[in-house]
Amino acid sequence: MGRTKCWKSPAGQGLPSGNGGERMCGRYSFSGKSDDAKMTAITSAMEKQYPGQYKTGEIFPGDAAPAIISRQGRIVPVPAVFGFPGFQDGKLLINARAETAAEKPSFAESLRERRIILPATGFFEWGRDTAKTKYLFTAAAMPVLYLCGLFKIIDGSYRFVILTCQANETMIETHDRMPVIIGENEVRVYLTDAAAAQEIIATAAPLLTRQRAPVN
Repeated sequence: MGRTKCWKSPAGQGLPSGNGGERMCGRYSFSGKSDDAKMTAITSAMEKQYPGQYKTGEIFPGDAAPAIISRQGRIVPVPAVFGFPGFQDGKLLINARAETAAEKPSFAESLRERRIILPATGFFEWGRDTAKTKYLFTAAAMPVLYLCGLFKIIDGSYRFVILTCQANETMIETHDRMPVIIGENEVRVYLTDAAAAQEIIATAAPLLTRQRAPVN
């Protein structure tokens, strides 16, 4: 999801976005101490079932983070690792363009059969200014941002990429892409209905609020 400050793998390699084009980066936040009841419930379920197997706070590519999938008809939280591995020079693939994911071999099957939600309290982006100012984006009307993604199971682990779409008016000053974000009432449909999911990811993105974020 990023533009000017890409996360580097341990080998020092950058991260490509999906479907070619401009490289994008990805960091978002998952607060295990949120006052929101839904986020608290997700954290509690994760801690009970997967203690020590996931990260909270600022999520980087390569991190295992709380995620939500549909499994045997149930909506369940699982730890999932940010990024598809296996690309040249050890790079991770972290994004997929929502507009063309159905046409791409890397994503088409996952879009049909393996969709995932990444609950977040915000996401980060870097400005176009020379200082590369780091910003946190949130939505006042949505204490939890449900980021749409796709997953694969690789070596027994869930691995995901985040779907992106054209930036709306609250994002375009910073970047021309943004994550696909849906409301809580759309989560089950996105995870369980492939046809409806295609329609959902094509809908308008929510209005966001931008604030400076600490640099790390």
